Amino acid sequence: MSLRPALALLLAGALAAGSATAGKLTVVGTHLESDAGSFVVRVYQDADSWLSERWRTQKVVAVAGQRRDGTVTVELLLPPGEYALSVFQDVDNDGKLMRNFLGMPKEPAGLSNNLRPKLGPPKFRDAKFTIGEALVEQRIELR
Repeated sequence: MSLRPALALLLAGALAAGSATAGKLTVVGTHLESDAGSFVVRVYQDADSWLSERWRTQKVVAVAGQRRDGTVTVELLLPPGEYALSVFQDVDNDGKLMRNFLGMPKEPAGLSNNLRPKLGPPKFRDAKFTIGEALVEQRIELR
């Protein structure tokens, strides 16, 4: 066997092993009122990056053609660990969550565990969940 096929087999095995340890996350955004813009899912790994522009992963899908009964579903593969999500409907497709002068979202938005903080900003510890090898689903109501 020459070196190239051997390297290809080694790489394929490494990729297969890596994907076997990834957990599947299904994010279901609910209460989308229109087909406008995009549905944005941002995945955060720790409290230091929480709700900043330093997300671990971002997935953006067009709402038009994806929305079914007011919901959009996105699937991600993530290594085992703790994560928290922020999601929003980017109605104007500018890549940013529009906020009012108090910092409150002006576009439909939500957080993992359907977190709705009463006073002060949301905490990572309240929004976090664990990914293992089993399927995890987060249903998040956008408001």
